Amino acid sequence: MSSKKILETDLKIASEILEYEIGDIYGHVGVRDPAGDGILVKIFRPPDTGENKDWLVQFDYSLKKLSGVGNPPREAAIYTEIFKHRPDVKAAVHTHAPMCIALSLADKPITTVHMQSSRWGAGVPIFPKPIFILDFQEGDELAEALDQHAAVVIKGHGIVTVGKTIDEACMNALYLERTAKIQSLAHLLGFQGPTEEFLETMERTKNKLFSTAPSRQGDKANPSHPLYSSEWRYYADKIKKGERWSRGWT
Repeated sequence: MSSKKILETDLKIASEILEYEIGDIYGHVGVRDPAGDGILVKIFRPPDTGENKDWLVQFDYSLKKLSGVGNPPREAAIYTEIFKHRPDVKAAVHTHAPMCIALSLADKPITTVHMQSSRWGAGVPIFPKPIFILDFQEGDELAEALDQHAAVVIKGHGIVTVGKTIDEACMNALYLERTAKIQSLAHLLGFQGPTEEFLETMERTKNKLFSTAPSRQGDKANPSHPLYSSEWRYYADKIKKGERWSRGWT
């Protein structure tokens, strides 16, 4: 399987994971084309035309469609401008995660509050304008707000998460919304936010864990196949079997 086909398959898996996990049919996930020919984006929902095809479209940095079904999403500038600002970022997700939105309205940044949220450090930035990202200027402003973080929350709108792979960007989106749910409940119970000591302890234990954790394994039969996290492999296997997973108390 070519590297582009692998990416197309991963875009479809990520879309299915996040549509079910977050409950949003209007989100999308994108990745840089490995050949340098623009950006590949998979919209969660099928085409509005009712065609029995995936809405997976490729476009360049001027938003000119190159191939695929449907048109570039209206907020395609999210991808073009973030990818311009962040050479380290290969993939990005945009979705309308409800609990993340709720915290943004309260001006409460999502932060490190449980073991799987140490990736957020001292807090995820909030883009203060409650807008759609419809042009290059707005995309540029969003990329500036994201800076070197793994995610940004658009106030009253949704989230953008990034990663070096589709897997990483997807799992960042999944854990951002789960963290927002835990944090929102904690705030209702009187939580004032993590202390500096709490954050330092979380960082130390994370570093200790990963210093002894086994490295991730790729597909030995196909060395060009990317490495995947254990979470990705779990959800991808569920999707392959036609099964769903528990989203817990949510």
